[in-house]
Amino acid sequence: MSDKLPCNLLLGIQNVSLLVTEQEEACVRRAGNLVNRLVKHYEKETQSTDPNKIMALIALDLAMCGYKFESEHSGLHTSVLKENERLVSLMADIDL
Repeated sequence: MSDKLPCNLLLGIQNVSLLVTEQEEACVRRAGNLVNRLVKHYEKETQSTDPNKIMALIALDLAMCGYKFESEHSGLHTSVLKENERLVSLMADIDL
């Protein structure tokens, strides 16, 4: 028996059928809701209902979010490593 569940979504005007794990299902549904909110946002912003245009804008928006997150995460990671090195250096200077 498969450990994947059917997950049917309506994204914009497109029905999508996926097989997902039980752990992924909630995330997939939240992501689908986000896409549908972005569809409404871009339809309003561009005053267009062209699905190709709307989905291209959504793809660009989400890709930009991914790159921004990656950049911020990398910067935070670097800051934490530097602070850890500073703290280790301070501990090394303490006579025990």
